[in-house]
Amino acid sequence: MDEFGCKTYRVEMRDGVRLATHVHFPEGSGPWPVIFSRSPYPGMLPFWHEQAKFWTRHGYVFVIQECRGTGASEGEWVPFAHEEQDGLDSLGWLVRQPWMDGNAATYGSSYCGVVQWCMADRLPPEVKTMCIGFTGIERYRQNYMNGMFRHDIYTSWALGNSGVPGAARRPGLYREALAVRPHVEMDERLFGRRLPWYRDWVTEVSPDSPYWRNGFWAELKEKPVKTRVPVMMTAGWFDHNLEASVISFDKLLEDVRARSALIIGPWIHTEGVSGDLEYPGHDRFGPRQRDAALAWFNHHLKGMDPELAPGIQTYIIRENRWQAWTGGIGAGGLRAFHLHPQPVDAAARLLSTEKAAEPSSVSYRYDPDNPVPSRGGAAVMHYLTGDPDAVPPASVVQPPTGARADVINFVSEPLAEDLRITGRIRARLFVRSDAEDTAFTVQVMEVLPDGKAVNIRDGITSLAYRNGATVPIRYTPGDVVEAVIELWPITWTVKRGSRIRVDVSSSDFPAYHVHPNIAGTWALIADTRAARQTIHLGGMYDSRIEFPVVSDK
Repeated sequence: MDEFGCKTYRVEMRDGVRLATHVHFPEGSGPWPVIFSRSPYPGMLPFWHEQAKFWTRHGYVFVIQECRGTGASEGEWVPFAHEEQDGLDSLGWLVRQPWMDGNAATYGSSYCGVVQWCMADRLPPEVKTMCIGFTGIERYRQNYMNGMFRHDIYTSWALGNSGVPGAARRPGLYREALAVRPHVEMDERLFGRRLPWYRDWVTEVSPDSPYWRNGFWAELKEKPVKTRVPVMMTAGWFDHNLEASVISFDKLLEDVRARSALIIGPWIHTEGVSGDLEYPGHDRFGPRQRDAALAWFNHHLKGMDPELAPGIQTYIIRENRWQAWTGGIGAGGLRAFHLHPQPVDAAARLLSTEKAAEPSSVSYRYDPDNPVPSRGGAAVMHYLTGDPDAVPPASVVQPPTGARADVINFVSEPLAEDLRITGRIRARLFVRSDAEDTAFTVQVMEVLPDGKAVNIRDGITSLAYRNGATVPIRYTPGDVVEAVIELWPITWTVKRGSRIRVDVSSSDFPAYHVHPNIAGTWALIADTRAARQTIHLGGMYDSRIEFPVVSDK
């Protein structure tokens, strides 16, 4: 046994590479059920060893393996490239061990969840279930929203996992990376070498690209369809993998989904809470939802009575309670709030349930060299590095109305009754620009009775990839077009007496790349230009926000 009280095996893969595999045993003589995890993050190993104490105390062997090319494992680190075969080879070794009683489960979050999906369709019969947390395998949709790249997630991740010694600890590296134009040259300028996989991410903007339609990423996103064991999934309303988690759960075959569970709380990627709101009762499933996993494993690996029911449970923000959903997270109808030109005060315009009868418009100047700073939300991850200047995640107090001339604010009257949002908010904007391509953003907020506004959901679209386009659509400067932005799902109740605020602009940086107002592949463009942006309101151009709502509990 080593200093952590475990035995380390060097498990040989089919190509001869040996992976460090740390095994923690319960007290007693065994054999026991086994929980198997794999991780590429050496710095997290002490955390895993600490977690092992919980599992061994409850009668499980806990196995944590270091992925190829990381930590004490041999081989070359290439993100995602070897996880399916290495995982299956390791399971083949695991099920032959005399201390294993014939019942195993896989376990882990984020990358440690991706490695589970990689082998989900080829599991040996000894693996009875998987527990996958805060994980996304819809990689295109995670990298891009309507043609706009998520810098704060994937540029930050690329810097920390570049394989360049010491790169992740270099002060100011992230801001240096964001400033490189054309951005595709970031790796060579900062590291003196190429990161081919990152170059693919930032240049393959179309979901119809062979890069996304074929090979690893295309195969990975279909793994849930081929999965035959029940899955317990956890996700956070403010985690960057939220949308992909929901899509993966929905892809499970009906009989598998009926035996599976999805728990969504008000959490960020750390599997805990953050931000400026309180979330009483969010921790009902224990730290990092570990108690839910224990109940799940006790049933599937030990045959104990089920304590965690299959199905979907979500935390309803601002009601501060949990709700189980039958047949998916659903709403009973839509409630539209329309954008109006008339002012409600010196800084904001009206947001109303009544449509504006007469057409009008409001314009602003968007300068890519002065983007709107991101604040809060789910499409951020750099905060995990501990950078004090990182964008804060989750729901946080937003700047007041009128703070910037390039952000147009719309505010409703105080609500006469609760508005129970359940699902995806949709923005329908009628817009015009003098640029050949550009972007528009929307942020939806609840304005509390004390006047503070906290973000609910945000979204963005380029004109080239508007309305779900899979290849770029040509835009003619000066044309009025509809741009539909579908936001990520949420269960949030805007309370009676609160107001709804909607901000429309053209940038949200560094959550998303700064659109240069020039058509083409963004990461290959070095120049920028300012653009005149116009939002059309009322009449035939009914710009509005549509809320999916339920009327009762």
